[in-house]
Amino acid sequence: MTTPEIRDALTSDVPRLAEVFRAAREAAMPWLPVLHTSDEDLAFFGRAVETQKGYVAVLDGSVVGFAVVDDGEAMLEHLYLDPQVHRRGIGRALLDHARAAHRGPLELWCFADNRTGRAFYAACGAAELYETDGSGNEERMPDVRLRLPAWSA
Repeated sequence: MTTPEIRDALTSDVPRLAEVFRAAREAAMPWLPVLHTSDEDLAFFGRAVETQKGYVAVLDGSVVGFAVVDDGEAMLEHLYLDPQVHRRGIGRALLDHARAAHRGPLELWCFADNRTGRAFYAACGAAELYETDGSGNEERMPDVRLRLPAWSA
Protein backbone atom coordinates (compact mmCIF):
# COMPACT_ATOMS: atom_id res chain seq x y z
CA MET A 1 0.00 0.00 0.00
CA THR A 2 1.18 3.49 -0.85
CA THR A 3 0.38 6.04 1.85
CA PRO A 4 -0.82 9.35 0.44
CA GLU A 5 -1.09 12.64 2.26
CA ILE A 6 -4.79 13.38 2.81
CA ARG A 7 -5.73 17.03 3.26
CA ASP A 8 -8.62 19.42 2.74
CA ALA A 9 -9.28 20.32 -0.88
CA LEU A 10 -8.30 23.84 -1.90
CA THR A 11 -9.68 26.06 -4.63
CA SER A 12 -6.33 25.67 -6.39
CA ASP A 13 -6.98 21.88 -6.57
CA VAL A 14 -10.16 22.27 -8.63
CA PRO A 15 -8.57 21.92 -12.10
CA ARG A 16 -6.93 18.66 -11.02
CA LEU A 17 -10.19 17.41 -9.45
CA ALA A 18 -11.95 17.93 -12.78
CA GLU A 19 -9.16 16.04 -14.59
CA VAL A 20 -9.26 13.13 -12.14
CA PHE A 21 -13.06 12.98 -12.35
CA ARG A 22 -13.06 12.76 -16.14
CA ALA A 23 -10.18 10.26 -16.32
CA ALA A 24 -11.69 8.04 -13.63
CA ARG A 25 -15.09 7.89 -15.27
CA GLU A 26 -13.64 7.25 -18.71
CA ALA A 27 -11.45 4.42 -17.44
CA ALA A 28 -13.85 2.72 -15.05
CA MET A 29 -17.19 3.40 -16.67
CA PRO A 30 -16.76 3.90 -20.42
CA TRP A 31 -20.46 3.08 -20.80
CA LEU A 32 -21.48 6.31 -19.04
CA PRO A 33 -22.48 9.23 -21.22
CA VAL A 34 -20.32 12.36 -21.02
CA LEU A 35 -22.82 15.08 -20.17
CA HIS A 36 -20.66 18.10 -19.40
CA THR A 37 -17.78 20.04 -20.87
CA SER A 38 -14.46 20.41 -19.08
CA ASP A 39 -15.41 24.01 -18.23
CA GLU A 40 -18.67 22.82 -16.68
CA ASP A 41 -16.75 20.24 -14.63
CA LEU A 42 -14.44 23.00 -13.38
CA ALA A 43 -17.37 25.16 -12.30
CA PHE A 44 -19.13 22.20 -10.67
CA PHE A 45 -16.14 21.08 -8.61
CA GLY A 46 -15.32 24.69 -7.77
CA ARG A 47 -18.76 25.01 -6.15
CA ALA A 48 -18.35 21.64 -4.42
CA VAL A 49 -15.05 22.67 -2.83
CA GLU A 50 -16.56 25.97 -1.66
CA THR A 51 -19.81 24.58 -0.24
CA GLN A 52 -19.02 21.03 0.89
CA LYS A 53 -16.19 19.17 2.62
CA GLY A 54 -13.59 18.17 0.06
CA TYR A 55 -10.52 16.04 0.67
CA VAL A 56 -7.65 15.21 -1.66
CA ALA A 57 -5.11 12.41 -1.71
CA VAL A 58 -1.66 13.70 -2.64
CA LEU A 59 1.12 11.39 -3.77
CA ASP A 60 4.56 12.65 -4.78
CA GLY A 61 3.22 16.21 -4.80
CA SER A 62 0.28 15.52 -7.12
CA VAL A 63 -3.43 15.17 -6.36
CA VAL A 64 -4.32 11.59 -7.30
CA GLY A 65 -7.82 11.35 -5.85
CA PHE A 66 -10.55 13.20 -4.04
CA ALA A 67 -13.69 12.82 -1.99
CA VAL A 68 -16.50 15.29 -1.39
CA VAL A 69 -18.91 14.96 1.53
CA ASP A 70 -22.10 16.95 2.04
CA ASP A 71 -22.18 16.97 5.85
CA GLY A 72 -25.69 18.42 5.96
CA GLU A 73 -27.08 15.54 3.94
CA ALA A 74 -24.60 12.95 5.31
CA MET A 75 -23.76 12.05 1.70
CA LEU A 76 -20.54 10.98 0.10
CA GLU A 77 -21.08 12.93 -3.10
CA HIS A 78 -17.87 11.98 -4.92
CA LEU A 79 -14.92 9.63 -4.59
CA TYR A 80 -12.63 9.42 -7.61
CA LEU A 81 -9.05 8.27 -8.18
CA ASP A 82 -6.65 8.78 -11.02
CA PRO A 83 -6.75 5.40 -12.82
CA GLN A 84 -2.96 5.14 -12.57
CA VAL A 85 -3.14 4.70 -8.77
CA HIS A 86 -5.87 2.08 -8.50
CA ARG A 87 -5.36 -0.85 -6.14
CA ARG A 88 -2.75 0.85 -3.95
CA GLY A 89 -4.95 1.53 -0.92
CA ILE A 90 -5.37 5.20 -1.79
CA GLY A 91 -9.14 5.05 -2.29
CA ARG A 92 -9.55 3.30 1.05
CA ALA A 93 -7.33 5.87 2.81
CA LEU A 94 -9.30 8.73 1.29
CA LEU A 95 -12.64 7.16 2.19
CA ASP A 96 -11.49 6.38 5.74
CA HIS A 97 -10.38 10.00 6.18
CA ALA A 98 -13.71 11.36 4.94
CA ARG A 99 -15.65 8.96 7.16
CA ALA A 100 -13.57 9.81 10.24
CA ALA A 101 -14.02 13.54 9.63
CA HIS A 102 -17.78 13.16 9.22
CA ARG A 103 -18.15 10.87 12.28
CA GLY A 104 -21.58 9.51 11.37
CA PRO A 105 -22.94 7.13 8.78
CA LEU A 106 -22.69 8.28 5.18
CA GLU A 107 -24.88 7.38 2.24
CA LEU A 108 -23.93 7.42 -1.41
CA TRP A 109 -25.06 6.47 -4.88
CA CYS A 110 -23.17 4.06 -7.11
CA PHE A 111 -24.15 3.07 -10.64
CA ALA A 112 -25.59 -0.44 -10.67
CA ASP A 113 -23.22 -1.53 -13.46
CA ASN A 114 -20.16 -0.23 -11.58
CA ARG A 115 -19.22 -3.66 -10.23
CA THR A 116 -15.76 -2.54 -9.11
CA GLY A 117 -17.19 0.41 -7.17
CA ARG A 118 -19.86 -1.73 -5.55
CA ALA A 119 -17.27 -4.32 -4.50
CA PHE A 120 -15.03 -1.57 -3.11
CA TYR A 121 -17.81 -0.08 -0.99
CA ALA A 122 -18.93 -3.53 0.19
CA ALA A 123 -15.35 -4.25 1.32
CA CYS A 124 -15.49 -0.95 3.24
CA GLY A 125 -18.63 -2.09 5.08
CA ALA A 126 -21.34 -0.46 2.96
CA ALA A 127 -24.79 -1.99 2.86
CA GLU A 128 -26.87 -1.77 -0.29
CA LEU A 129 -30.22 -0.20 0.58
CA TYR A 130 -32.09 -0.21 -2.74
CA GLU A 131 -31.71 0.11 -6.50
CA THR A 132 -33.41 2.52 -8.89
CA ASP A 133 -34.02 2.59 -12.62
CA GLY A 134 -31.87 5.72 -12.95
CA SER A 135 -34.71 8.08 -13.71
CA GLY A 136 -33.55 10.29 -10.83
CA ASN A 137 -29.97 10.85 -12.05
CA GLU A 138 -28.84 12.92 -14.99
CA GLU A 139 -27.13 9.98 -16.71
CA ARG A 140 -30.42 8.03 -16.65
CA MET A 141 -28.50 4.91 -15.62
CA PRO A 142 -29.69 2.44 -12.95
CA ASP A 143 -28.04 3.08 -9.59
CA VAL A 144 -27.90 1.73 -6.07
CA ARG A 145 -28.12 3.59 -2.77
CA LEU A 146 -25.55 2.50 -0.17
CA ARG A 147 -24.93 3.28 3.49
CA LEU A 148 -21.53 3.27 5.14
CA PRO A 149 -21.68 2.84 8.92
CA ALA A 150 -20.26 5.47 11.24
CA TRP A 151 -16.48 5.43 11.34
CA SER A 152 -14.73 3.52 14.06
CA ALA A 153 -10.95 3.25 14.20
